[in-house]
Amino acid sequence: MKSNAPGQLLGYALQFPRALYHLLRSAPNDVVCVEVVGDVAIRYSNGELLTEEDKSSVLGNVLTDRSKDLWKTLSNWIEASNSGFIDIEKTQFVLYTNQSGRRGLVNEFDEAQDPLKASTALKKAKDKLKELDVEHEIWKYYNYVVNENEIQFMEIIQRFNLQIESGAGYDAVRIEIQKKHVSEKQIDFIMENLNGWVLKIVVESIAARRSAIMTWEDFDKQFKVLLDRSRSRELIDFTMNYNKEHDKVKKQFKERPIYLKQLEAIELTENEMLEAISDFLRADANLERWIENETIDYDIALDFEDRLTKFWKNQRKRIGITEKNLNAVEQGQLLLSDCNSRLETIRDMTPPASTIPGTYHALADEAEIGWHSEWDKIFIKEKGD
Repeated sequence: MKSNAPGQLLGYALQFPRALYHLLRSAPNDVVCVEVVGDVAIRYSNGELLTEEDKSSVLGNVLTDRSKDLWKTLSNWIEASNSGFIDIEKTQFVLYTNQSGRRGLVNEFDEAQDPLKASTALKKAKDKLKELDVEHEIWKYYNYVVNENEIQFMEIIQRFNLQIESGAGYDAVRIEIQKKHVSEKQIDFIMENLNGWVLKIVVESIAARRSAIMTWEDFDKQFKVLLDRSRSRELIDFTMNYNKEHDKVKKQFKERPIYLKQLEAIELTENEMLEAISDFLRADANLERWIENETIDYDIALDFEDRLTKFWKNQRKRIGITEKNLNAVEQGQLLLSDCNSRLETIRDMTPPASTIPGTYHALADEAEIGWHSEWDKIFIKEKGD
């Protein structure tokens, strides 16, 4: 059993990415609506209007010379003008489709940007369809447009724009989001959530028998919230816990890099050292992913390390003054505990729990910091060797 239901469903579904597209291109005090003035429309702050009809197909071109979609759309626009619902001189008329086809009348209308070209396009339409039977499904629309409202038709096609985009309408949305300097890694998250917001507004409005209207101001608030969320959500833990049987843990434990030797110097247990290895590996992996995903850059990473180092210096000095009763090992353990418990943010976001201790171990591995009171005498020399 054949059905054009998939194509019709796609036609309705196209309204959501198209509304989102127009919202992304809108400006303060503009209003975008769905199923109010055509499929999608934008009322500009200066009083002008863009009205759009969205036509789709899963098989082929829906805007042939004898297309009902084409002639019914033109008829509806003229009827809206004749009823005073729209002002042609203040309106842009857009016909959007997801399928291209061979050149036809719709292309002639699209190119008729002045009275002479509009007159030529009208003549071509009459010539091509002069043998159209009055019983044809498009006759009443064609007749109303070309024969009964010739002047309005020519005025409309001078303000007419045909837009063709393959697919489901989201390629244009992606480009508009990208124009707002959004990272490629963040676009899908923002696009999906904005589309959900548009869908919710439209469905709830229609269900409540209200006009589905979205203001630039409401959209702007939503966009900013999602942009902040997209950045926050990317400072996530991409790693897993490394248990003692993990190959990387075994390798680190066997090779004893400097940060582990620093922990040995303050007599940490084997379990504590295994936990340190896990933190070190996780922090390193996450940092690499965050930089790769453009969540942070090297300058932000260096600033984070600088703040941790400054805290380490202050705590080391404090412990040296206030905890003189503790020996070098105990002072080192206290310093490590204080540093691992430190709360720091990266770009105002709280990083995964392993990040701060793991970064401290990375600094210790470079002999930039240490835990034992004489760490610099021991490990800076070892690093140089």
